[in-house]
Amino acid sequence: MLEVLVTFVFTILIAFTVWFWLKVAFLVLLVVIIYPGVYAMIKGAPFVPSMDKAIKAMIKLGKFKKTDRVVDIGCGDGKVIRKIAKEGVKEAVGYELSIPTFLLARFRTFWSGGKEKIRFGNFWYQDLSKYDVIVCFLLIEAMTNFEKDVWPKLGKGTRVISNAFKLKHVEITEEKDGVYLYIKK
Repeated sequence: MLEVLVTFVFTILIAFTVWFWLKVAFLVLLVVIIYPGVYAMIKGAPFVPSMDKAIKAMIKLGKFKKTDRVVDIGCGDGKVIRKIAKEGVKEAVGYELSIPTFLLARFRTFWSGGKEKIRFGNFWYQDLSKYDVIVCFLLIEAMTNFEKDVWPKLGKGTRVISNAFKLKHVEITEEKDGVYLYIKK
């Protein structure tokens, strides 16, 4: 929801700028910065940080191995993928489409010195089948689309860890504190 803050700042800049061309430039920049985040909120979920209790459940359910390649789709500020990277996995990647949230995640990753990678992009267009574990905190409609479009392409043994929202037609392997683990059979 950093888009709201960015919109507020740009609105003030536009309101107090006297030159018309600068107002137009600020407005165009606002649209360019805000559009991906609004799209991400509609197609995935708004940025809502995962609670520490849920993150602990994700770590426990994940049973991460040193050979695991893990992706957090819609990683927000990168907190979850940072904690997973500390588990010693082979690869930890987070995708974020909201520009302000992506920049926050990159900033936090830089200062924490973590080995996770935060990538700007739409996870719907990524090859998620190459990962051993997919972590998500998506809304109901996005989970329905995930089940329809992504789940069938995943390899046997792929683990999906979902915070708060369930896959409707896939059997839950394990559940802890509102976090659901699915293993592709």
